[in-house]
Amino acid sequence: MQPQTQPLAALPRYLTAFDSRTLPVEETDVLIIGGGVAGLSTAIEAARGGKRVVLLCKGDLTESNTHYAQGGIAATLTDDRDAIEEHYRDTIAAGDGLCDEAVVRAVVEGAPEAIRFLQQGSCAFDRNEEGELDIAREGAHSRARVLHAGGDATGREIARALVGTARKERRLRCEERSFVIDLLTVGDGTADQRCVGALVVNGRDMRLVLAGAVVLATGGIGRLYRESSNPKVATGDGHAMALRAGVVLRDLELVQFHPTLAYVAGAPRVLITEALRGAGAVLRNSAGERFMTRYDERLELAPRDVLARSITQELERVREAAVFLDVTHLSKEKLAHFPGFAALCNDYDIDISRSWVPVRPGPHYMIGGIKSDTEGRTSLRDFYAVGEAASSGLHGANRLASNSLLEGVVLGRKLGRALAGAKLERPRDIELSHNGDESLRKAVGVDFYDLRNAFRSAMWRGLGVARNASGVTYLLKRIEGWHKLIMKTRLSDQRAWALANMVELGHAMACSALARDESRGAHYRTDFPHHRSEYAHRHIEYTREHGARWDQP
Repeated sequence: MQPQTQPLAALPRYLTAFDSRTLPVEETDVLIIGGGVAGLSTAIEAARGGKRVVLLCKGDLTESNTHYAQGGIAATLTDDRDAIEEHYRDTIAAGDGLCDEAVVRAVVEGAPEAIRFLQQGSCAFDRNEEGELDIAREGAHSRARVLHAGGDATGREIARALVGTARKERRLRCEERSFVIDLLTVGDGTADQRCVGALVVNGRDMRLVLAGAVVLATGGIGRLYRESSNPKVATGDGHAMALRAGVVLRDLELVQFHPTLAYVAGAPRVLITEALRGAGAVLRNSAGERFMTRYDERLELAPRDVLARSITQELERVREAAVFLDVTHLSKEKLAHFPGFAALCNDYDIDISRSWVPVRPGPHYMIGGIKSDTEGRTSLRDFYAVGEAASSGLHGANRLASNSLLEGVVLGRKLGRALAGAKLERPRDIELSHNGDESLRKAVGVDFYDLRNAFRSAMWRGLGVARNASGVTYLLKRIEGWHKLIMKTRLSDQRAWALANMVELGHAMACSALARDESRGAHYRTDFPHHRSEYAHRHIEYTREHGARWDQP
C-alpha cells in the first residue's frame, strides 16, 4: 500500500532562530521532558542508578494528565496465573487487534512491583474496613483489579507521592514552567543522526540543555480539541517537536474519547470516572430511558470506544447536547468513595440524590504517539519516549481503563533502569544554529487566541468520535490555510510556538485518520464502519518525509 497523504509544505526544522555560540549551555546525563507519572518514574530510577538527571515540565509539577486522572491503576496483585492472564486478555480484547502482545505481558506482569514502588514512595491507596487494599472493577475489566486513592483522586495521590520522591533524589533536578521549543539533533539526513538535547525557554531566558539521552514524556494532546478532560498544558508539543526532528510517529488517528465528561454550563469539562459506573451508576437519555440496552449487552461497562460511540449516536437520535448519569439509587456509602464527583456537583447546585448529571464524550487520551519499544527506544538515536506521548503497543486501538498509570510506572522505571546502566556520552563541542527564513517573516497581525479557538472547534467537528473522508478532507484544507498564515508570522513566544505545534500535529492526525480507511477501536469511520481483515495488526506511521502510510508487515 502506498502513502495516501502528505505532510504540510515548507516546514522549518526549528520553530525559532538560535545560535549555540551565544546562548547559555547546560550539560547533564539524562534530560527528561515532562513531569507526569512516566517522566517522574524514569527520572527517579535513572538518578538512583547514578545518572545526573534534569527534568523539565511546561507548567507546575501538579499540571499533568497524571494529576487529573480520576480513575485508578489496574494491577493484578496475586500470584494466580489465571488472574494475570485475564488482565492480559482484557487488554488485548480492548486493543482491538493492534496490541503488541509482548508489551502487554511485560506491563501486566510488572504491576505488583509497580504498586510496591508507589507505596514505598508514600502513595496511600484506599483500603476497606478490614484494612486490605480496596479493589474495584471498571468498564471492560472481567474482574475487580483496579486500585484507587482518595476515591476519585488516584492520579493526584500518585503524582504527589512521585514528586515527593523525586525531590529527595540528590542527582535529580526538577525545573517547572520551562517550555521546550525543540529537540536538538546533529547529523541530520544521515545514518548518524542523533538527539543531543533541547532548546529551552524559562520566562524570557533561552538556553540549550545538552544530554547523553533525551526522554520525551510530555503526555497528551487533549487541548487540540475544543473541550477536553486534559489540563491546559496538553497541546501536543512533544509530538510536534519529535516530528520536526524526523522521528517516526504511529497511530495518530487513535484518540480515546472518554464517554462521560461533565457537561454543566459554566463548569470545566471534568472527567467523571467510570468507577462510578462500576459502582452501579447508569446512563439515561432525556426521556429517562436506559439507552445502552439498545447498543451493547455490557451496558455501562462496555469499553470506552463503544460507550463514546453509543452516546454520540444517542445524542444524534434524540437531538440533545448531553445524556445523563444517574446515581440517585446509589447509597451514601458508595457515593462517599467519589468525593471529587460529589464536590463538583455540589459546586454547581446538582443534588445527586434527586437529579441526574449531564455528560457527553470528550477527548481524553492519545493512544498513538512516538513509536517506541519496551525500553522507550525510538527511530532516533539517544532519543526515548515513554507514557502517553509514546506508542508502545500496550493499548492497541483502544486503551483499557486504568492501564495508563500502570504503563507509566512500569515502562518508566524500566527505561530509567536501562539508562542508569547505559554508557551515555554527553555531547561535547556541539555548535548548532538556525536562522531559517526569519528575515522573510513579518509581524503579521494574527489573533492567536482566535485562530486557536477556530482550530480546536474544527478538530472536534472533523476528527471527533465519528469521522469520514469528507469531514477529514475539509479539516485538512482548513489546517493548511492556517499553517500558511502561521508560517508568515514571527513565532517569538510560547503562545505562538504552542499553536504551531498544535497545527502541525493536528494535520498529522487528520492525515492518519484519512489513511486508515476502516473502523477499529477508538477510530470510527462512518464511511468505513467495519474492520478490514487485511488491516489487522497493521499500523499507520507518520513522518515529515513521507506523511501517513501503512507500516510494513
